[in-house]
Amino acid sequence: MILAKPSSFSSPMLRPSAAPSTTVNPRQQLSAGPVQDTGTRSMNARGFSPVDAFEPAVINRLQLRAPALPPAAEAPQSSGSGIPSANDKRPAGDTRSAAQIVDDSPVLKKLGRQKDIKFEQLCKQTGVDPKLDLKDPKQNADGVYRLTKVLEFIDSAKASTGGDRGNKVQNGKGDGNIEGITKDGDARHGTEAGMLKDFAEKGYSFLGEHQLPTTKDTHVKADGSNKDNFQWAAGEAGKALWFIPGVSNVLTGIGNSEGGFKGVLEGAATGYLNTIKGAAEGLVGSITKGRANPASMLFGSYMGALANTEAAPQPVKDIASLF
Repeated sequence: MILAKPSSFSSPMLRPSAAPSTTVNPRQQLSAGPVQDTGTRSMNARGFSPVDAFEPAVINRLQLRAPALPPAAEAPQSSGSGIPSANDKRPAGDTRSAAQIVDDSPVLKKLGRQKDIKFEQLCKQTGVDPKLDLKDPKQNADGVYRLTKVLEFIDSAKASTGGDRGNKVQNGKGDGNIEGITKDGDARHGTEAGMLKDFAEKGYSFLGEHQLPTTKDTHVKADGSNKDNFQWAAGEAGKALWFIPGVSNVLTGIGNSEGGFKGVLEGAATGYLNTIKGAAEGLVGSITKGRANPASMLFGSYMGALANTEAAPQPVKDIASLF
């Protein structure tokens, strides 16, 4: 028989102030059978038995805590970043046929077959069957959906500088035209057509920033569209004559216009109005600064117009704006 003796590490119930401890037989305490009831339910009578620690309620709780199996991985349906992906499929509930997807996408309906569009390579990249018409009932609808997403992504891209193309993109949607193809069927770099050509050749890895690539091609306007030869010549002349504000702004306006007779007139008028606006601001500035003599007023008008000349070098415009 062993007597349970209180110690400094014992429970407060085992200290001298507690009820006298009873003798406990270790064999009885750890036996598989029931522990003898000594008449009291104090902890010192029952001891710290491992058997007592695992009461039925505790065991049941442990059994219910079995780790849950991870959910089965699902095939990705989209890149999730807004950038088209080779994994893209029609969203859940979208049961449109290939023909319906084509009809719902202006940019796909208008897509040409010029040599640099590289239509067969576009089909290969997106999973479209190039041997079938896009509206054929046997056509891969998910492939046509992927092709549509690529075209819409390119058509709604920002300018190469990262700025908005307000005349081409409205509310995040492009105008439905892939621009940048020359009369010979070539795609100019820095245009939508050039971006589409790069995708056809390089695949989805080419689609990164949602903006047009930069280019040194002087036939490409800031919005990614082409200049015809007349526009190009006018724009280059405007750059060369930057020190003659009125002439430079008119020529630059023509170069940046939409083209056609109406576009040329609108571009020229815009350039002329910018010159008048700058000259008027310079004239008013010379008067308010106390230089109300003809020579100073003429000089102020010129410097104001020069500061508002688009083709002028930026340092020149900065200096001109000080007068």
